[in-house]
Amino acid sequence: MFSMVEFILERTNKKTVSAVGFLLITVCNGTTLLAKNDYKHLGVPSCSDSTCHGANVKFVDSNVLRNEFRVWNESDPHARAYATLLNSRSKKIAENLGIGNAAAADMCLGCHADNVAIDKRGAEFDIVDGVTCESCHGGGEAYLQIHTSGDHQASLSKGLYPTEDPRARAELCVSCHVGNESDRKITHEIMGAGHPRLSFELNTFSSIQPAHYEVDSDYIERKGNITELQVWAMGQVVAARQFVSNVESFPKAGLFPELVHMDCLGCHDEMSKLTWSKNPLITLPAGALRYNDSYLLSSYQVAKAVVPELAIPLLTDIKAFLIVNESENSHDIKVKKLDASLEKVERHLSKSPITVVEGLNILATLVDVGLISSHRDYASAEQSAMAINSVLKVLDADNELSRSRGDVVAGVNTLYSSLKDEDNYSSVEFVRGLKKIRQALGTL
Repeated sequence: MFSMVEFILERTNKKTVSAVGFLLITVCNGTTLLAKNDYKHLGVPSCSDSTCHGANVKFVDSNVLRNEFRVWNESDPHARAYATLLNSRSKKIAENLGIGNAAAADMCLGCHADNVAIDKRGAEFDIVDGVTCESCHGGGEAYLQIHTSGDHQASLSKGLYPTEDPRARAELCVSCHVGNESDRKITHEIMGAGHPRLSFELNTFSSIQPAHYEVDSDYIERKGNITELQVWAMGQVVAARQFVSNVESFPKAGLFPELVHMDCLGCHDEMSKLTWSKNPLITLPAGALRYNDSYLLSSYQVAKAVVPELAIPLLTDIKAFLIVNESENSHDIKVKKLDASLEKVERHLSKSPITVVEGLNILATLVDVGLISSHRDYASAEQSAMAINSVLKVLDADNELSRSRGDVVAGVNTLYSSLKDEDNYSSVEFVRGLKKIRQALGTL
């Protein structure tokens, strides 16, 4: 049996993860890069004292675990993000880019370390610590003392980043995992130099991080009860908006479009593989240079299931955006129109928590749209599989799958089996998995 955990570990080269089987993965914070405020970053030692967050074991009489530093230091890949820049692959990428030492280049440090300005680094700050506490939670200069009181709102007012909020978490994560238009700009040149293909889904990546907090009654009282459905849906829409913003901000590289925005495997595939067929949702012709539209189409599926009155206008704007055959001014207008449509969906998600019933609608939509489009391309299939798994975890926790859980798991395993090797991806096998899930849903 090929589980989602194994798939993600293989795709991201992570070595440790806490999980219990399939669909039962511990949820934790998966934020990635710099939570910006105007306060100094004091460094990891400011958090790692044994009476603060550096205990060896959990504190049973505390409203926080107190062993957060140890979990991060021993198990979280973010703690080794800087060290990645010292390996042979990073050295080769830096050589290809002509940027000197990867471990000293802002192009790399923006996502592999807490690369704040020199004047924002406290006495115990050390860049080699990688993606640290303050990378995600913000510079601790002002909130370091007050957050020990447990007054979460007071801490937020002093610069603590609200990672519990799905939109804030998503904006933080995608700034690196999708890239942004300023200090974490991802280009085709970087990819061509040897950087791995970026692939990200907020809830999945949150789930496979080692948990350094517990969502108990105290946590809910202080920070609210946010469901994984909300995290997944908001993650898709925020990633889509960031993608559109990136396209708007750096659309071209010389005579060509900035190819990092495109579907990698639309070009990097064997000429002998005759797998192309038209997607009924997006009617681009064979041979068309196409954007990586996976976040856009996932956002459409969110809208279709949760706020259907916005779905058709959103899909219309997506189609117009994807067909780039007009003037730059016309395309700029389409970009802004698409972002406005995505923002409407985002606002709805911020105001209206997703219910379990809506979760069932989302699952059915993901499967049905997948069957229509048949997920001929790897990137959209990859996003679909992670989305389906995220939704199923929530439904499983609420015992919504009790009668057909085995059949659902078998279907999801088939999805991930088809995705094991991006160079030999089988859309036929992926659709076979979708059909298994659709059949199982009929018994719910």
